[in-house]
Amino acid sequence: MRSILVDLPMGAIRRAFRNLWVRRIFLVLTVIGLVAAIWFGFEMTGMSWLIGFWTRVITIAVLLTLLVLYYGLRWRARRRAAADLEDSLMPKRTGDGVVLAERFEQALAKLKKSGGKTYLYDLPWYVIIGPPGAGKTTALRFSGVEFPGQEQLPDHGNGFGGTRNVDWWFAEDAVLIDTAGRYVTQDSDAEADKASWTAFLDLLKKGRPDQPINGVILAFSVEDMMSGTPETLAAHAETVRARLAEIHETLRIDFPVYVLFTKADLISGFREYFASFNQTRRNGVWGVTFQTRDRKEQTHDKVQAEFDTLLSRLSDEVIDRLSEEPDAISRIAIFGLPGQMAMLRDGVSDFLRRVFEPTRYKTNAILRGFYFTSGTQEGNPIDQVLGAMARDTGGAPGFQPDFMSGKGKSFFLRDLLQKVIFAERDWVNYDRGAVRRMTILRTLALTVIGVTTAGAMGAFGYSFWQNANLVRAAEAHAAVYLDGARNVLSESLITDPDPTPVLDHLAALRGIPGGRDNPQPRTVWESFGLSRHAEVAAAAEAAYSDALERLLRPRMMLLLQQDIPQLIADDNVASAYQALKVYLLLGGQGPAGRGDEEIAAYFDSVWRDQLGGSGRFEDREALKRHVAAMLEMDGERRLTVIPEEQVVRRARQAIADLSLEEQAWAALQSGVATSGIESFNVVERVGGQVRAVFRTNDGSDLGTLEVPALFTYLGYWGYFVNEMAAARERLQDDQWVLGEVAEQASYEQQLADLENALFRRYRLQFKTEWDAMFARLDMARMSADAPAFDVLGFASADFNSPLLKLVEAVDSETRMTRLYDQLAAMTPEDAARLMAAGQGAGSLSGNLGDAAFQRLYARSGVFQRVALDFVANSTGGKNEARAGAAGALREDVDRRRAELITGDFALWHLQLQGEIGQRPVDQIIAALDSIRENRVTSSFASTPADDTILNQALAALTRNNGSRPGPLAQMLNAVEGEFRAAANDATMVELNQKLVETVTLFCRDNIKPFFPFSQSNTHLSPSIFGQFFAPGGLMDQYYSENLQPHVLRTADGLAPDPASPLGPRINRSTLRQFDRAQRIQQAFFASGSAEPKVQMSIQHLSSSPSVNLATLVIHGERIITQPNSTPAKFTWPGGTSGVAIELTTSNFLEAPPRMEFSRGRWDIVTFLQDGRPRGKNVLDVTKSVQGASITYRFEFDSPTIPFLMTELREFNCPDSLE
Repeated sequence: MRSILVDLPMGAIRRAFRNLWVRRIFLVLTVIGLVAAIWFGFEMTGMSWLIGFWTRVITIAVLLTLLVLYYGLRWRARRRAAADLEDSLMPKRTGDGVVLAERFEQALAKLKKSGGKTYLYDLPWYVIIGPPGAGKTTALRFSGVEFPGQEQLPDHGNGFGGTRNVDWWFAEDAVLIDTAGRYVTQDSDAEADKASWTAFLDLLKKGRPDQPINGVILAFSVEDMMSGTPETLAAHAETVRARLAEIHETLRIDFPVYVLFTKADLISGFREYFASFNQTRRNGVWGVTFQTRDRKEQTHDKVQAEFDTLLSRLSDEVIDRLSEEPDAISRIAIFGLPGQMAMLRDGVSDFLRRVFEPTRYKTNAILRGFYFTSGTQEGNPIDQVLGAMARDTGGAPGFQPDFMSGKGKSFFLRDLLQKVIFAERDWVNYDRGAVRRMTILRTLALTVIGVTTAGAMGAFGYSFWQNANLVRAAEAHAAVYLDGARNVLSESLITDPDPTPVLDHLAALRGIPGGRDNPQPRTVWESFGLSRHAEVAAAAEAAYSDALERLLRPRMMLLLQQDIPQLIADDNVASAYQALKVYLLLGGQGPAGRGDEEIAAYFDSVWRDQLGGSGRFEDREALKRHVAAMLEMDGERRLTVIPEEQVVRRARQAIADLSLEEQAWAALQSGVATSGIESFNVVERVGGQVRAVFRTNDGSDLGTLEVPALFTYLGYWGYFVNEMAAARERLQDDQWVLGEVAEQASYEQQLADLENALFRRYRLQFKTEWDAMFARLDMARMSADAPAFDVLGFASADFNSPLLKLVEAVDSETRMTRLYDQLAAMTPEDAARLMAAGQGAGSLSGNLGDAAFQRLYARSGVFQRVALDFVANSTGGKNEARAGAAGALREDVDRRRAELITGDFALWHLQLQGEIGQRPVDQIIAALDSIRENRVTSSFASTPADDTILNQALAALTRNNGSRPGPLAQMLNAVEGEFRAAANDATMVELNQKLVETVTLFCRDNIKPFFPFSQSNTHLSPSIFGQFFAPGGLMDQYYSENLQPHVLRTADGLAPDPASPLGPRINRSTLRQFDRAQRIQQAFFASGSAEPKVQMSIQHLSSSPSVNLATLVIHGERIITQPNSTPAKFTWPGGTSGVAIELTTSNFLEAPPRMEFSRGRWDIVTFLQDGRPRGKNVLDVTKSVQGASITYRFEFDSPTIPFLMTELREFNCPDSLE
């Protein structure tokens, strides 16, 4: 017997807001807050159109009007809906209906007095359903719950409706709707009952669309449960299940179902067990409320377990009740109640399962709990035990205690309704459609009410927040900058001109919100009268400007202060002049408004050298940005660093001795950086696969390989010719650089030949700069990506070859006379128009040739003069400004100068002469393509002819190098050398492979392990010896077929042939082995046979006096000698192995002395190794044989003694030529 209240999330807040006064107080406080925000917030914006008195008054008035309108309409709608609902519930005024209607109105009036006009909306509604006779109405009437006006009903009335359809019970805490039992069973008139049931549900939905009901109370009689068959109970369950499903489908809500098993007093023992309970205990709850936070949890499967718990608690009190009950019969009934209840367990569980178990496609109603109740005690209890016994025995019903029958009191209803069911009014959810509609309407209303206030306050607050964040972010960045730069800012003396240590500090200032790198554009939200962008940006700019003056400019000045004396000491006065000019300009002592471009260009060049390499590119770019910003802000403040007078004075004095030519050249070089002319960059001009085909020979990035802009076609015609002609005026304009010293110089004497001197210097430097670029440029390894040879393919492409593009680019930049070619190609009409227009003929530039020509004509007055002179002289025009001998002379000078520079690169231009496909450069491309085709083919299907074809292609590649520019010829020679080296590598690999296969392996297995080439006891077979060393043998054959073309025979033996590509690579140690092999061949194979043959004579020189006769058996040959006998002939290797000496002495009684040994076919070596040489090919051998001695002389038919040659001991198997 328990109940449970489940607290929903935010339950306390929701319960508080159910109170009308709480909601009203909250609304008032909200309105006051909004009014205050509008009244005071608008004034804080500083925006004139918002701070006005009437603006604020009107805004507040509009807001209040919208609020009043919203709540007024809402109140009116609720009141109208409540009235409509009352009208629908009011009984018709006919017959008893008049009296019922009056009493109904009195009950409603009483409820209105305590609940307000909309009480029907505020109270929870519960529908009570169940089959007829389930005791629904009885349970309500005797539940103990107060129903206002109930006492005025007649006894026959079941409810305030008084009809047979629906009874409306209005309690102070809820509205209970008692439905007719036929609505559930629909068995009296199926169509009428179904229509009435549907109409009833529609009425609920219409009257309370958002939350029609708060729950369903299912009443089912215990009497039906005990007396019904399984079939009837199953039918009841299916019927109830269907009604619950119809409620769900019609009302569109998930609702809890409280199952009341009524008429529990009919359970045998119930009345006796609970008869002694007082009113409070009878008002309690006897049943189960499932404790679950998941409202959709399937609780029907917990029924049996909870029922057992209920029985356990019931049994626990049996002993107490038995001790309290004096009547013996009643004690029997009390004792049997748990058993009676236990017999209901399976029926109740099965009934609830059938009602609430979800199907595969549909979830049924939610079982919140099941309870046992009794409204009154009428009828006789049913003893299920005796009934079962009677059914088993077929006898009559058992004993029935009629004396217990009669009217009694209600059990277990009041608290169930008030403390469990009514308390869980919020367990039900809302109709989703209604919720969506309510949300939309509420959102619209709140939007209308709050959009202006919330929007304005949000905009102002967001604006303030963003601006505050901007200020805080700027302050944080400034703090980081000050913390990091504290040391450098505190330096009173700067000794290091390197600017890189301060780059991070300057970058931090540029990155401050509002700074140059972080401008933080002002958003619309930040413009609501609170913007601080201007102040933050101004502060960031001021801090950045101060940092540039304190951190960057002093280091730039110090760099120049150190460089100028060094340049003077190095006698580089021209560079010293340029540095002095920049020094003065940077210190603010130059002409106002001039020099920014020169300063930036000078330091860009200096830092490019000091911070070279791709890894420092970002530092260089950062310095360029800082210098540009510093120069931009120079006019806004007073400079804090000025040039050192001593440095300036000494520099001016040194430069005063500088010729005007040097000064003009220095000025000319410093000005080209601001001309806008681009340098000649190899990567940019050649493009395509330039990085694959070319590389630098110093390891630097190819992108750094360039020729300065001054020494290009556009640099000459678009800048130099102007500056050369204006050199006099330029020097006069720059006299301020030298100050008073300039007045002392004799300018006039130096101006006469200034133009020619400048041209000579320019021409020399032009050639030097291009040669310097060529000196760093090499072609990449063409065979690095073998066997694909893609790099070689890029180089040999017909029209996109980087090599071809390079030649074309060099030709374009160095053939200065192509200007005249463009002019000569002009049509007579264009020439006439050019003559008529003079220098104002810029509009003709679009028709005057290529892009470079157009740019030149548009920018260069001198160029226009050259063009006009040419046209005038070629057309015979009479233009007064250009007519006569002076114009022709001027043109000749200009043309001659262009021809001189062009002539310096004549060999480059020669490569592009002729028809496309027949030009010299095309022949180079064709040769490269032939090499690639040969190498690719050889990689996949090599043939003996490949090397011949390769040699022909390589020869074709370099055949005409004498008529090619030196750098280009050098590149082609490198390509030839690379492929020849690769071919030699392949040949060397092949030779080594043959050496190992034909010589080394055989030698290691069959020669070196045996005597006499090692100290082994196993002797080498003469036939194997001949196979290896004989003429035509393995060593001789390899030498003649592979090695001989690459070596020379000298007095010291074989030596590498320097004329052979492979000669220098051959190992001299290997050649010594072939030397030894040839000497062995000469000694053992003098006759040229395939078998070794050594002929010798053997003479018995002397012996002991007792020796009369000696017998020498050597390798199967028996030689009998005596002292001074005629020499005997012997040819090695003989027929067998072994050497023996037997002596015949004068002592016939003793056995003749004898010595012998036999190890192999080279035993003669052992026999001879103790001998004494008497010449190159004579050897005396003395042997002691058992006390007697004998001396033989061996004389060989060869220049040496073959068996004692050092070559036999020193020979090693050759294993590599390298």
